[in-house]
Parts: sequence; structure tokens; C-alpha cells
Amino acid sequence: MRFVLGKSYLLNDNELVICLTIPDTDQEAILEALDDPSIDDRSKRKLLAIRMHSLNVPHAVIAKTLNISDDTVTNYLKLYQSEGLGGLLESRYFQPVSQVEPFIEAIKQSLDLEPVCCAKEAGERIRKLTGIQLSEAQVRRIMKQMGMQYRKAAGFPGKADPQMQLDFLADELLPRLEEAQTGKRRVFFVDAAHFVLGGFLGMIWCFSRVFIRTSSGRKRYNVLGAVETRDHDLVTIRTTDSINSMTICQLLRKISRKYPGESITLVMDNARYQYNRAVQTLAESMGIELLYLPSYSPNLNLIERVWKLVKSKCLRNRYFEEFSEFQGAIDSFIRSLQGKNRKLLKSLVTENFHIPEIPKT
Repeated sequence: MRFVLGKSYLLNDNELVICLTIPDTDQEAILEALDDPSIDDRSKRKLLAIRMHSLNVPHAVIAKTLNISDDTVTNYLKLYQSEGLGGLLESRYFQPVSQVEPFIEAIKQSLDLEPVCCAKEAGERIRKLTGIQLSEAQVRRIMKQMGMQYRKAAGFPGKADPQMQLDFLADELLPRLEEAQTGKRRVFFVDAAHFVLGGFLGMIWCFSRVFIRTSSGRKRYNVLGAVETRDHDLVTIRTTDSINSMTICQLLRKISRKYPGESITLVMDNARYQYNRAVQTLAESMGIELLYLPSYSPNLNLIERVWKLVKSKCLRNRYFEEFSEFQGAIDSFIRSLQGKNRKLLKSLVTENFHIPEIPKT
């Protein structure tokens, strides 16, 4: 039995065939209704029958799948043909997303101006704006259709100056990176990471909540690093002592020995020990340029991504009984970034900088 064109005729003198076409708007409304928890199971069976029919599923298969008779499938299709979706749904409170189409721009503007934390909160906002009550599944579909995504919020320093960052990027940083791409210069991004022995907890796929032991104590393993943009080399000084101007000088000497005779720029933040006179004098004697980032600009320092990678790959959701094991895990992974895991740096250390927008409020 097959339904097309919205007509009825007899097949083999005794089998009634209804010709049925389902428009795209109804297809979308059916999908929304199937996600709506307020609609009862019996009504959803009717909708599934229509949906499966539109996908050319044989009626015998529809009946067997939904545990109903062939005649019931036919009756559902007749009901839809004569009364539409409203006739199929026992609950008449269902509101398809098409009902809020006239309000989409107002909804978009409201959610853009004041983002929400969950679909339930968005649904309440939509109800206040339009008077239409939607399920959370419908609200999520609307937000996705508008181009919204569920993202983790990102922080940036409250004193950051986006315009100053843009000017620095255009006038200072990008010209040097262009020289690096042509082989005329090496640009390193420099910063220190302070790894504290303790718990680095993160998201994990599991069947029930997982509890991970955390280490006690506040021992720190400090890593001063410089990551290069062209060949993705990583130069580090690793120590349990504090990072200071002497450590920076060690890094300068190590880079100078490794790349003799090359034009080198080190991009670094405004930490006092990096502004130290001894550091500047040593860099000048070696012909190394020190380029200082604008204040409060960690988003322009590419090595910050490397430290996040180290935490996620070798520390997160892991327990270390001894500090030496903690050190060893960090050392091993950092070495791997110049070996089997070098590809991770190539995909991570890219010249794709994120400048924060000026807050709207």
C-alpha cells in the first residue's frame, strides 16, 4: 500500500490506497513534537507512523515496529490527511517552532545581549517575549537554527585593552611572524608554567561519577619555555627553584647556542624578572630582540596553549604518589613534543590570535 498525491483509489478491487504528500513544514513539526516531553506516547506513535511513511517504510514494517495493526496505520494516515497534525495530537497545546518565527529577531537580540546558561532559562525568556511555551528540546533546536552553540565561557583580564592588542598585533607581531615564515627570523613565545602537585580534574566519559585521588602538599615544578612558530621547536628550562632573571638568562643562552647567527625575537609578557636590566643587556649582546606584549595579554602568547596541552595530556585525572612521578610525567611529555607528539604543536601553535571584544555591558 502506498500514499501519494493526496488521492484515494482501489487496488486489486479491494485494497484502498490513499495518495499522501507530507510538506516539509509538517516534517519539521513532527520532529519537534517527537522531542516534546509534554506529548503522550500514543500521540507520538501516530506521528512516528506518519514520519516512517514519509521515509517510504512499508506499512507492514511500520505496524510491526509500533506494535499496531496495518489498519491502524491506515487510519492514522487518513486522520492526518483529513485533519493534519492537529488531528493526530491528543494534546492541543503543542506549539511547533514555526509559531515563533515572527519573533526570531527579537529572541536573537535578547539572547545575544544577555546570554542564558541553559535551555530552560532560554525557554522562559522566549515565553516572556512571545507568550509561547516551548519544550527544552524545541528551544535547543531554535538556538541551533539561529547559529548558537553551547560553549564554555572564556575569561580575559578585566584590565585588558582590546584596541591596544589589535595595534600591537598589526604593527609589531604580524610583521615579525611574516619574516619568520620566509626564513628571515625565528619568533619564540616565552612564558613560565608553575605546575603544583595536586589534583588536575577534568571531564571524563564514565558510567557513574569517578573519584580520583589527589596528592597532598604544595610542591611546584616550574617550567620556563619558549615555543617557536616556524618549525615548532620547544626550548625549556625545568626546575624546582623559582623562575627569575637568572633563569631567563639561561634560556637566552640556550636559544643562542641552538640557533647561532640567526635573527631571533622573543615575545614575552611584562613580568619584572623579564624586564630586568641583566636580561636586556644579555639579549642585546647576543643580538636577540625582546618584544614585550601589552599588559594583560595572555591571549597573544602562544605558549599558553602549550601549558594547557601539558595539563590535559599528562596531568588531568591522574594521581601521582610521589613528586618525582609528577616531575617525570611532565618531563616525558615535554620531550615527546619534540618527537612523537610534535604534530600536536603544529596544530596548536598557529598564528590564530583571539582578541576579546569590548564587553557590551
